[in-house]
Amino acid sequence: MSATTYTTEQNLWTWKVRRTNHRFKCPLFLTWEIWNDPITDNYTPDEATAEELLAQWTKSLPDERTEALFGPGAVGISWFVTGKPFEAAPFQMRRYQADEEDFLTHYTWPEHPVTGERLNFNRLPVEDKLWRDGRANKGGFFQEATGWRPAALQPVVWVGAVLDAAALDGPQWQPRYWGPVRGSSYGQ
Repeated sequence: MSATTYTTEQNLWTWKVRRTNHRFKCPLFLTWEIWNDPITDNYTPDEATAEELLAQWTKSLPDERTEALFGPGAVGISWFVTGKPFEAAPFQMRRYQADEEDFLTHYTWPEHPVTGERLNFNRLPVEDKLWRDGRANKGGFFQEATGWRPAALQPVVWVGAVLDAAALDGPQWQPRYWGPVRGSSYGQ
């Protein structure tokens, strides 16, 4: 299989519950939750647009715990494996110590039922989260309003940059240069 996201045909896995040996066979996906996205719990798309929820959400910034680790403007992302289970994704950077258990705590490592290949969690499809008639995903306002969704297991988003790229108003931000690349004038 290639080094890209699994196709629909490739995304079929078997695994067992560690406690009972009950076997599962189905596709798996990654879903994400951006910090404080439960604001959507009180609304439906006909009550508040994605843009209205985004404006409300940005007023709750900053995500101080994530900014302390990653710098100004960083907002945390939590990851989950979905399909038949819904468990915290393994191999994600943890924001809270209480998040020690994950998919592999409860299940064996998934394998492809035909090839026997072990699942590469980096290649699982990332689910779209939308906020529109017929599709009111928790936190879907962010992707719907900005057109952005994270890469698999990405730990943070710099909200100011995403909003600027989408030509939307939001918190002020400045590009952060980590230093010049050897032999390059970039960032100088």
